[in-house]
Amino acid sequence: MDLWKLLILGVVLVGLVLIFWSPPETPKLPPGIRIEEGTFKILTPTGTKEEIFGIYPVDAGFRLVSIVHEGGKILLEADFLYAPDWTPLGGTLTQRKPVEMRWIFAVSEGEIMVRKQVEAREILSTLAIEASSFPWDGEIVSSWYAPIRLAREGEEFWAVEVRTGRKAGVKVEKIQETSLSALGRFLPAERLTLLFDGKEVAAFRQGDLLLALRISDFQAYLSEILPEGIREL
Repeated sequence: MDLWKLLILGVVLVGLVLIFWSPPETPKLPPGIRIEEGTFKILTPTGTKEEIFGIYPVDAGFRLVSIVHEGGKILLEADFLYAPDWTPLGGTLTQRKPVEMRWIFAVSEGEIMVRKQVEAREILSTLAIEASSFPWDGEIVSSWYAPIRLAREGEEFWAVEVRTGRKAGVKVEKIQETSLSALGRFLPAERLTLLFDGKEVAAFRQGDLLLALRISDFQAYLSEILPEGIREL
């Protein structure tokens, strides 16, 4: 086969690849009016992920939808419902990788009722909870949204991981005014120092908006507002 035929064959193969393969599209939030939305860039020792979230006004109060993905491949989805005062009411967590599972839960006084679905099987369980408990997930940054917006210095609350049933106490040790770098400008914010399950957590907020989180070798930040990451000034 001469050189020209090889070149033509190469062009044809490239064309077929472009036609039949394309990178995954970035996931999209459900349609509807959103009062807040954004994208958290998540940095961990094992790699980088993104989480898109949106907050929707609904009759019951607020609906928080979150999608965690890696290069367009959805890993985890959350759909939480809160009362107007941001008391948690219930929700759904859907794990896409490595095995698809779904947790449907409802919060009532003193307990969270959970229905876990794996293929055709269902497992029912009840988690006993304390007052001021919030559904939480270690892989869902926006699960911090409600407790952080309500946090006051000296207060304590409980983070309840629905997928595992694990509960961790959280204490708001200190709240300080700070500034973050946002494209070379000063962004006034509050830095919340939390004691979470024996670990120190730094959370940053502006008003009711959660801007960023930093926990040892894990950090997440709103890429639309803090494209350079967490940089205190």
